[in-house]
Amino acid sequence: MNEFQIDNVKQLYWLLLVVGCAAAVVYGFAMKGAALRAFAPSGLLTILAPDVSRPRQIVKSVLAIAAMASIVMALIGPRYGAYFEDVQRRQLDIMICLDVSRSMLAEDAGMSRLARAKDDIKRLIDNLQGGMIGLVAFAGRADLVCPLTDDFDFYRLVLDDVNMASVQLGGTNIGEAVAVARRALGEKRGHHRAIVIMSDGEDHGEAAVDQARLAREEHIAVYAIGVGDQERGALVPIDQEGRRSYLMYEGEQVWSKMNPQTLKNIALAGGGEYHPSGQVAAGQRTLEWIYTAKLAPLQEADLKKKRIPSQLPRFAWPAWLALLLLVIETLVSERRPARLRSAQA
Repeated sequence: MNEFQIDNVKQLYWLLLVVGCAAAVVYGFAMKGAALRAFAPSGLLTILAPDVSRPRQIVKSVLAIAAMASIVMALIGPRYGAYFEDVQRRQLDIMICLDVSRSMLAEDAGMSRLARAKDDIKRLIDNLQGGMIGLVAFAGRADLVCPLTDDFDFYRLVLDDVNMASVQLGGTNIGEAVAVARRALGEKRGHHRAIVIMSDGEDHGEAAVDQARLAREEHIAVYAIGVGDQERGALVPIDQEGRRSYLMYEGEQVWSKMNPQTLKNIALAGGGEYHPSGQVAAGQRTLEWIYTAKLAPLQEADLKKKRIPSQLPRFAWPAWLALLLLVIETLVSERRPARLRSAQA
């Protein structure tokens, strides 16, 4: 760990400028010397220009070139020497995919399915220990309504505003929701990432399993929570000019049931788990339990302090050297000392 390293290799190109300046100075002194020798012998030059010291001019130029080279050495970010650093590694990123299709209005979860899902998400927010959370609302299409954030108050406000009107196209397309969530999570190395789908499973698309499999390949775990009753189901209420009615199809009322198999297949392909929404151990609801039992332990392991070896930055040394050389350069005069001028006179 003691080998010399450079942070900014591209800054080495500035050395070409330093070399160019040095070459220009050498060429300038050579041309100036040739011109002076052609003008007069060296002994006569001392008499004609007693104040000018050619060695001092050379010293000043060398100091200036050395200062430029030192500045470049500081810019490249040299590192040498090892030390150990205590770090805390992030983090857990969770993207919730919330079904806002019309069937989520069915009231077979103690309240509407959508209200139950939103209530569960709020309970999760209250128990989050750091990390970031985002929200995708989906029906026939999917929209990212809240990118990943650690501002949980803002997230709660966004969640309160989500409803069927949040997505204009009807239907249920879980595959697109997973695709949008994958893009929102991005490629974050060192982060644990998870997608949690909250839906009644009435998927009208065909890409959900494929998208979940792609997420797994990207090291994103996909969990699914079924909201609603899978046995009897419930009618889907609609509002008709202020009157409560129910969704009809071909003259008959539509009974909506939660479809667990679709969600199980998605979770299996995504390397996660499927669970129906409800009360589980210790008074927790399903979403809380998934976070506490499956996701939080990953985050806690990363939040433990770890000692990692790092190399000491050494840019300050050439920077101070450059400053010192520039100060010396300003103090060196091109004129000969007075005692030498008087002696030559």
